[in-house]
Amino acid sequence: MALLTLLASSPRESVSRDRIVGLLWPESDERTARHLLADSVYVLRRALGAGAITASGDELRLSAKHVRADVADFRQALAERRWADALSLYRGEFLDGFLVRNAPEFERWASSERARLHTDAIRAASSHSLALEHDGRMRDSVVAAERALELAPSDEAVFRRLLALLVATDNRARADAVSRGFVERLAAEVGIAPSPQTTRAIADARGIDGSEPIVVVAPHRRRGSRSRALDSVTASIIVQARHHWQQRTRASVGRAIEYFSRAVERDAGAAAAWSGLADAWVIMGGRGYAPVDHAAARAAEYAQRALALDDSRSGAHASLGGVNILWRRWQDAESALRRAIQIDPRNADAHHWLALTLLAGFGKRDEALREQTIAARLNPLGPIQVGALGWHRYLRGDYELSKLALEPAADLNGELEETHAGVARAAARLGDEAGVRSAITAGLNRRLDLRGDLLAEQASALAVLGDARHARRVALQASAYGATPINLALAWASQRDANRAFSALRRESFLVYSAPQAVWWDPRFDDIRDDARFARVRRAAAASWNPEWS
Repeated sequence: MALLTLLASSPRESVSRDRIVGLLWPESDERTARHLLADSVYVLRRALGAGAITASGDELRLSAKHVRADVADFRQALAERRWADALSLYRGEFLDGFLVRNAPEFERWASSERARLHTDAIRAASSHSLALEHDGRMRDSVVAAERALELAPSDEAVFRRLLALLVATDNRARADAVSRGFVERLAAEVGIAPSPQTTRAIADARGIDGSEPIVVVAPHRRRGSRSRALDSVTASIIVQARHHWQQRTRASVGRAIEYFSRAVERDAGAAAAWSGLADAWVIMGGRGYAPVDHAAARAAEYAQRALALDDSRSGAHASLGGVNILWRRWQDAESALRRAIQIDPRNADAHHWLALTLLAGFGKRDEALREQTIAARLNPLGPIQVGALGWHRYLRGDYELSKLALEPAADLNGELEETHAGVARAAARLGDEAGVRSAITAGLNRRLDLRGDLLAEQASALAVLGDARHARRVALQASAYGATPINLALAWASQRDANRAFSALRRESFLVYSAPQAVWWDPRFDDIRDDARFARVRRAAAASWNPEWS
């Protein structure tokens, strides 16, 4: 069955025997695995016909003349924009409840396919609704939009689309009922209120003025899990590991790896611990604490272990999403993270990584801010969640809101390198010289090892405040203390010293998440963006992150 599924999911492509063996029999030696594959092919040919599986060299392919696969038909319908046909073929989640033992690579592949097909079904329903509306078939368009919301019950854009159609067809009673159900579902399953945009849409549909949304955090009822209950000691070790992981410093993530490793030594079946190890290595690579290729390989190995043990865990899918961020596989990252959120809408880390994916991978700044806002609301004690919200707001020019988010993040973890710098950055934009001085001093008191980068941040702030002479002197000190190239470039760009800024940017790798985002949106680069050399900088950032939108 697993072999048939693999071949059926690749109807126009051959699948190599090596790939099949790696997915289905990873623990067998090559000779045994090849023998098992040959036996499986023989069984399928007897059941389906001699020509059902064709071979060409080392490649196998399922013959469409002998076997019809709904996955293949679904994808063909999508490619031909036959939305109604695609929706009729999507009858539930891919391989729901199907498990192949001792085949973690297959489980990872199946999980990725499941998430991708679900996302495609949502797209098909939304596109079908749009097409029907364009043809003037408004009632049918409403039905298709309702199917889209059924597939994506917490998606605000999908909900607003249905709401607009119900109002357009003068079905306000149904619009009110759908609105109430959606708001209650967000509160019960996600623990938040609708965004202001959605709140306004609901108010407009009801014909009354909207009001500031109220965030409601409701208990989440977790779905069934295949994981065994952990003993109390192992469970405590995992909780302690997560605490260290949330701090995000090099030392704290290293301690998290030690704790998660202790947990899997005690219980090799602890999916949460394997997921934690994957997440720790995602951070090691994403924050530049370890080479990205090495960190991604480690993270992928551990994420696969977690999924193989229990693919009903939200955290395992979030781990896979993190791995795909390191690999810059943005579509796969989004699919895995949305799957994680579908399983547990209160997974703050999944919302946080989805925000990063939407921002860096797709350039969707509004959606990214929305996801990061949810993450911070779900975990208001997480310094990275709150601090990242401050960064998103800074990039949008919301400096007061940025400072309001970053100040508590610095209090939650004064060791986190970007919090004090972020407060100074926002304070400078607000003309708060005392706030800049206080933030930089606090940062130097906690992280003297980051003196160069904190001084570079101070130089940027001084330039924004108009103190050019002091800014130049501090920037030179920052360079002497080894500030990173991106922070030096921002310091010099703030002073309109393009030559020094570009000299620093030539040394930047753009591997750490904030560097390309600064290139794309940080206002401190505004004065040199029109310089012809900046185009090369943008290309270098894009080459490192391979975004879908750039």
